[in-house]
Amino acid sequence: MSQIIRFSDVYHNPDSDVDDVAFTTTCAGAVLAIPITHFYVAKTTGGAEACTLANGKPGQLLVLNLTAQSGAVTLTPATMTGFATVVLTANGDAVVLLYIDDTVGWIILGLYGAAATPLVSV
Repeated sequence: MSQIIRFSDVYHNPDSDVDDVAFTTTCAGAVLAIPITHFYVAKTTGGAEACTLANGKPGQLLVLNLTAQSGAVTLTPATMTGFATVVLTANGDAVVLLYIDDTVGWIILGLYGAAATPLVSV
């Protein structure tokens, strides 16, 4: 049995009393913890930054896009499978991540201009 999840269902429960949550947010330079509260995060830098990514919720999608940079962003999730870090070096570089569970963690669904460091070189 498969299930189709609409993006509007990811962060909004129609039965809740909470107002709609915006799908996008920004993450300023020198803020090293990437927020996991939104689907899309626009990151700016003030120089080279080593950023962290906390564990998410199963099925959570996250797009991290480097929108204004004066240095590379090296992203290291708390739990991940198949890679150790993602490096965003130029404006427009992006990574699409999916959180599986607390064992597998984040996996990469797609990269644009970014580079991932594999856990094991083949």
